[in-house]
Amino acid sequence: MENSAANMSQPVSYIQTLEANISAINSVADTVRHTVGPKGLDVMLVDSYGDFKCTNDGVEILSSIQIQHPAAKLLIEISKAQEKQVGDGTTSVVIFASEILRLALLKIKEGYKVIPLIKGIVSAIDKVIELLERLSTPVNRVDDPRLRSVTHIAARGDKDLTNLIINLAESIAKENSYEYLVSQFNLFESIYTCSRRDSEIISGYFIPKRPHYHYDYDFYDSKCLVIDGPLEPEAFSSEVISTDTGVTHLDESTSKLFSVAEKIKNLGIKAIFLSASMLPKLEEYFIKEGIFVLSNLRQKDIKALLRISGAKKVNRQKILNADNSEIKSVSGQLEAIQRSFSPIGVFIKGTSAYEATILLAAELESALAEKKRIAIDAAHAFKKCLESGYVLGGGVAEINLIERLKRSQDSLIFNKDTMAGFDLVVDSLPALFKQITYNAGFDPEEKVNLVNFHASNKEGIDLETGNVINYDYQGILDPLATKISIFKIVKELVSQVLKIKLILQAK
Repeated sequence: MENSAANMSQPVSYIQTLEANISAINSVADTVRHTVGPKGLDVMLVDSYGDFKCTNDGVEILSSIQIQHPAAKLLIEISKAQEKQVGDGTTSVVIFASEILRLALLKIKEGYKVIPLIKGIVSAIDKVIELLERLSTPVNRVDDPRLRSVTHIAARGDKDLTNLIINLAESIAKENSYEYLVSQFNLFESIYTCSRRDSEIISGYFIPKRPHYHYDYDFYDSKCLVIDGPLEPEAFSSEVISTDTGVTHLDESTSKLFSVAEKIKNLGIKAIFLSASMLPKLEEYFIKEGIFVLSNLRQKDIKALLRISGAKKVNRQKILNADNSEIKSVSGQLEAIQRSFSPIGVFIKGTSAYEATILLAAELESALAEKKRIAIDAAHAFKKCLESGYVLGGGVAEINLIERLKRSQDSLIFNKDTMAGFDLVVDSLPALFKQITYNAGFDPEEKVNLVNFHASNKEGIDLETGNVINYDYQGILDPLATKISIFKIVKELVSQVLKIKLILQAK
């Protein structure tokens, strides 16, 4: 009777809004939930021109479908945040959020109060994160077989992609250090596609940009400058330039640039890299003197060039006021600038740090784009596992938290509404495991009952036979950082959706 009375006091408009929001979210979830796991299916995306591609990537599917409902759009935006942060786990976010919201709606219809319910949900998810961190296993070497297993799973079982990523990482750690690989090398930003017969690892940092001038030779053993900003005369307004004084200032500024250019040439510097543009006449001067120029680079390229060459970043003002010794002190050293490997950019070999690049090849252009996406996902998984360690995959890690979460309730001082929120998170933890087994063609309720619900459990389901196997031994693992990010984003999404009372058209 108490719950019934509480339900009568709950505004009808809130229930209707919540039902509509959760219905929209579930509709979106239904488009991606069947893609999760090794037995998940693909979705064919067809655009307005009839072009198509097949993928099982959650964020790509969600980004491609036409969505009008604001709650569904919220789900998609938050899922994109998961992809941006860790590169994987988008579909898991959708599955857990959808299940928690479904259970929350049932509780609210029974009369439980929304804000205490949210408090219980948040507390339970925070506890999930804490327990996952405790149960994780660290990785402290590149040749750890568990690290290969995590990468192989994220690579959708593609052995060649896995080997490329592992071999690249091992070469970076060997030539530099393990710490360099973990803290400085952007593994997932070192993957590119090109029209080649075979995928391979090329020594050098790749910049996907061609210089303005077609150099028909490579540069070796070259001093270089890395300039953050333009190398042009100071900017003057049209009013100032139209005056005699303005013209004089412009001429002086240009003359100063050429004076510095001559110093650079005389110091034997053979390469200049800029994050902005260079005065065309100045660039012509450098090209004539046999100096390589590459301008308008991304900030990540500027940082990489500093890293591999040992150069110090300078701006226009500093380089204009520098004498010969100061220019030498900020210059770096490159082993080579090679253009022969790719028609779309250059490979830069440094002397201060070693870097390399994966060039992917495929028979079809559409397959190449999908291959790159999978390779980037695998590289993200490798890096996150290296940084944070791993937990059991396939939804088993979440199942193993159930008993611990239930026991932790004894130390919490909650009212019945908050406890209901906590409980529904516990009830939602098998959702990912059930979906993966369902996608493999098994009865999820039957299979979840075969798995032991305790922290030391390492058992999961063989998705080929349906038998119980040891997931740790088989290497069915996920990066801890991915799991943590999933639950943080689920907490944010669920809290936002449950707090929406009305949807109004704003001006």
